[in-house]
Amino acid sequence: MSKTLSFFDRLVVFLVGLLMLVAGLIPVAYYWDIPYVSEYLNRFDRESLGTTPDESWYRTALIIAFITLLVLGAWFVLANIRSRAFSTREIMSADSQHGDSTINVARVADAACAFLEKSEMVTEASSKVSVVGNRPTARFTVTASPSYSLDDVTRFLEAADEDFRLANHTMEIDTVWQLHLDRIVA
Repeated sequence: MSKTLSFFDRLVVFLVGLLMLVAGLIPVAYYWDIPYVSEYLNRFDRESLGTTPDESWYRTALIIAFITLLVLGAWFVLANIRSRAFSTREIMSADSQHGDSTINVARVADAACAFLEKSEMVTEASSKVSVVGNRPTARFTVTASPSYSLDDVTRFLEAADEDFRLANHTMEIDTVWQLHLDRIVA
């Protein structure tokens, strides 16, 4: 998620929450007759508020608000469900005369997971390649056997991380490793 999108998401959540809080406090202020708030709320003519839907401009205002909120809602949904996945990256070739080389990072990550699963220490490994923030990131989720020590598994995964970085050395890809320990069978 980009910083701009996360800012707008948080701003919308804050404003909607603030609006709901104020809308909930108005009946409370009426019920307990809070001095300054009740005086302010009593200035409104409740009868004229009740006849507002009969005004000529009301239907037009509702249509404009509906269209505006529909466009904003569609923009929020589309911006949040947009895929941030990538599969290929270019690497610096040894000889520029032969052109650029493109590596499928998702397949390299899958191959790394297949290699990890061949070890007795690892019961399951999976990978996901996506853009986090503005950085390409390979996320590995590894489930390790509880019969091995945490130090051994950590050393094994650090070596695998180093191998993955060497395979993608000029692509500048971040790696995130999530280690889960498998259940102990009784």
